[in-house]
Amino acid sequence: MKRRTWVCGTLMACALAVTGCATVQKVLPTAAWHKARVRNEGYSLLYHLMSQDSDVAKILIIKHADPSVVDVIKEIASACDQARKELDLFHEKDRHLSFEMTNLPKIELQTRAAIQSTVTKQLLLSSGKTFEHRLLFTQAESMNYAAHLAKVLHDQEDNPVRQEFLAALSHRCTTLHDRVIDLLK
Repeated sequence: MKRRTWVCGTLMACALAVTGCATVQKVLPTAAWHKARVRNEGYSLLYHLMSQDSDVAKILIIKHADPSVVDVIKEIASACDQARKELDLFHEKDRHLSFEMTNLPKIELQTRAAIQSTVTKQLLLSSGKTFEHRLLFTQAESMNYAAHLAKVLHDQEDNPVRQEFLAALSHRCTTLHDRVIDLLK
């Protein structure tokens, strides 16, 4: 009788384990879910960057720079604004596309906020060539990051329209980066 109870208990445990595993498998992320999450994290970073850089020319309302610097900064702001608007259209067409998934560690978010605060103060408190160099340097970094982020996203993207947009954005940011570097020389 003990052996029969043990066998029944073991069979019952196995049945529960099998049923439980099936339920767990449905809950666990699939490869498609993981790919979509990674893609949305990338788009979140890109959207945030394009939103920030679309406002970069606003500093020229209160600060003065040479016409060549003003031109490239306004072009960067315009390109980023156009990219942000295009990303908004992608989101309207595909509600699975999210721009709210950065998932960065808290320390990374704090570091980025500290850098942004410091750079903002440096820009506001500087003038002349020092201001121009600092502004151009920030945009060289930003356009380099944007170009590479768009390239990596392009390689992850399955949608041909978004792939084309990302390839064009990467190329545009690379071109703007190179123009900024030329001004820094």
